[in-house]
Amino acid sequence: MMYTALSEVYDLFGEDDAAIRADYYCGFLPRGEGMDLGCGTGALTLELERRGYKVYGVDGSAGMLGKAAEKATKAGRVIKFVLGDASNPPALHKLDFVLAANDVYNYVPHINKAFRKIYELLSCGGVFAFDISSEYKLKNVLAGNTFSETKQDITYIWRNFRERDRLIIDFTVFSPCGETYIKTCETQTQYILKTDEVKNALTAAGFKDVKVYAFGKRTKPTEKTERIAFIAKK
Repeated sequence: MMYTALSEVYDLFGEDDAAIRADYYCGFLPRGEGMDLGCGTGALTLELERRGYKVYGVDGSAGMLGKAAEKATKAGRVIKFVLGDASNPPALHKLDFVLAANDVYNYVPHINKAFRKIYELLSCGGVFAFDISSEYKLKNVLAGNTFSETKQDITYIWRNFRERDRLIIDFTVFSPCGETYIKTCETQTQYILKTDEVKNALTAAGFKDVKVYAFGKRTKPTEKTERIAFIAKK
């Protein structure tokens, strides 16, 4: 289970980029009903709902979904949030789109099987959109490096270790509790994905029209692009 221990502080340290992501992806998503897969605390789900999309959020962390539900209630929005894994998302009914933003598939060990599941979820003409951290980013920007930040008396330390085709990520968070601090640790794995590997997996799953962009743009990624977006149509 990912981000179980860290759901309480995720929004504090996460990027406040839901509006930017919504601006970008709304240029590709058809109007209709869809899924925000790996929705986390629901910021992007809310942005899509505000823009007129009927969307429900799916995440593998009950803690994250709890925060997402609280956020939707506070905003006066009625959104369905469902516990589910990106490797095998819940199939409620046919969808017009599936969006999986911000590294969802870097955490999935077998993307071929996962992409076939998405293909089955979509209606004819449906769109599958997602972005990943690139091979360059994981190998050259994150691997071997440690990052740290303090906000509101909460400190996190983020260490990255490469093991062949994957990145091992160790998170440590120190949170105040009275006159002392609580230490919370969590370890995750991100898989290093090559652009052609992902594109081929989408084609093998049945997608006929696959576009690859540098995230935030409509141009092809370069060898040093750190985030890559994939837009596939059934």
